[in-house]
Amino acid sequence: MSILRKIATCLGCLLCAPCIFAITPQTEDEILRQFMWQRFVNLPKEARPKIGLALSAGGVRGFAHVGVLEVLDSAQLPVDYLAGTSMGSVIGGFYAAGLPADKLWEIGDHITLKTITPDFNTIGLFKFLFAHKLPSSANLSKFFEDKLGNKQFEDLAIPFSCSAMDIKTGERVLFNSGPLAIAVRASMNLPGVFEPVQYRHRSLVDGAVVDYLPTDSVKQMGADYVIASVTPFDFSSKTPTSILGYVNRVSDVRAAAMIEEASKRADFVVTTRVLDIGTLELKKLHQAGEMGVKEMHKNLGALQEDLLLYALPYVFKK
Repeated sequence: MSILRKIATCLGCLLCAPCIFAITPQTEDEILRQFMWQRFVNLPKEARPKIGLALSAGGVRGFAHVGVLEVLDSAQLPVDYLAGTSMGSVIGGFYAAGLPADKLWEIGDHITLKTITPDFNTIGLFKFLFAHKLPSSANLSKFFEDKLGNKQFEDLAIPFSCSAMDIKTGERVLFNSGPLAIAVRASMNLPGVFEPVQYRHRSLVDGAVVDYLPTDSVKQMGADYVIASVTPFDFSSKTPTSILGYVNRVSDVRAAAMIEEASKRADFVVTTRVLDIGTLELKKLHQAGEMGVKEMHKNLGALQEDLLLYALPYVFKK
């Protein structure tokens, strides 16, 4: 007997024939899953486990989270808490602010090198690598201010948090109150690439350095069941050929260790292996998003089944 049929046995007469035959998926297990999933998503919030979603860092690879959210939206998955880091904070911040998943794709149309900084065009790549002053991220700050306005964390449709690091102390700085735009900006502020964001006496850089996959953050917010969306590194396709490349590889290896550890504290992990896309290959944003769609579609049935099993004690506790 399959796991789904065991759940169906527990639910007993809730699976009436008219309800089953009104749905026409391919297999009996799909019939059961879809029926029970609809019952689950229609439960009052207080009668089901609180669901949290953690979105990893990853630069352009992190745009895969848009595809993941689009599929979860289509499946009507209720998201009660949301946490993101770096690109995950951008996608999560806009989504928590009420931008629907299908509109998140438009964000990718607006993120270009010109959007990020005016300095790449004026000083050139070689000068950038050896400059005494890091490029300004004023353009990116303006982009977030224009898109998010004066929206506060307290105004968000979904409770949200994101992380940055204070470059002076090495501390993780968790944002969950106050203005959203500067928090998202600080969370994706690549260290060594852009000048630190100055805020509340802090010098802030990318949160990926200290909190690559914020499963702990979303748990602390109150989530009972945590879904993690991860876009890991690919160490096999390219070998570093420069000093800068080797320095970045060391950072990537450390981040991979953080991903492995943080993933253990998630109930379900969706891993989108965006293997051939670099951190700043902005022209491939939509490609990463499309890969997220495919990966989440592939894992959706397993997620639904796992969450339904987890929710049984909540359904029958009264």
